[in-house]
Amino acid sequence: MTKQPDNLWLWADWPAPKHVRAGTSLRGKGTSPQPFNKLNLGLHVGDETNNVINNRELLSQHLKLPSDPAWLDQIHSTNIILLDDLTIETPADGSYTTKKNNVCTIMTADCVPILFCNAAGTKVAAIHAGWKGICNGIIEKAVNLFSNPATIYVWIGPCISSDYYEVGRDVYEQCLDHEITLKNAFIQRNEGHWYCELAKIVKIILNKSGVGLIYECELCTYKMDKLFYSYRRESVTGRTASMIWME
Repeated sequence: MTKQPDNLWLWADWPAPKHVRAGTSLRGKGTSPQPFNKLNLGLHVGDETNNVINNRELLSQHLKLPSDPAWLDQIHSTNIILLDDLTIETPADGSYTTKKNNVCTIMTADCVPILFCNAAGTKVAAIHAGWKGICNGIIEKAVNLFSNPATIYVWIGPCISSDYYEVGRDVYEQCLDHEITLKNAFIQRNEGHWYCELAKIVKIILNKSGVGLIYECELCTYKMDKLFYSYRRESVTGRTASMIWME
């Protein structure tokens, strides 16, 4: 289901079942002052709590969400929790559900938001994938939540592009230790430094895991400063939210 973007939300452009809703927030409208302007959704970045609460309510009303989003305490882990029992106290970097109206939610500011649903539209998931989580297997863990990888739809949301994501030997070697073919997602800049394409890493791992129905928004968080937050660009900044739920 494709919808027109606005200044609060970008709908995922993918052939998921019609009752599955998914997308990511934009920073074009909200109550947070600089450097969090405007729609910061993260409570942990230094913004005033009331601003964040107001922004979250603004987005919920705008999307007519069926329930409160499941805001996670993200720690760059591989924890993916089940929302069906509505217990989200455990720190996690992903969630999934088989029940309607549960809103799986993750926050990012350069890392990769990845949304999943099966072809039947009976299970959805959302994960936050930075290089640490990727190297520890969070993508494979998410794929294993579904019975048949070949029937999973995946949407890769906005993240930092390789033009702006330079990494050192530690990141490069840990990625290759996890999967040697990830070498294809790096371009060497000079001795000990590489440009890293996170979205390509995600696609390589998904393909190796048997997932072929992959859709990518191809938007760069660093470059598109009017739309997205970027930790690498600004350090002190807000967070966008990517969400998926079944109506």
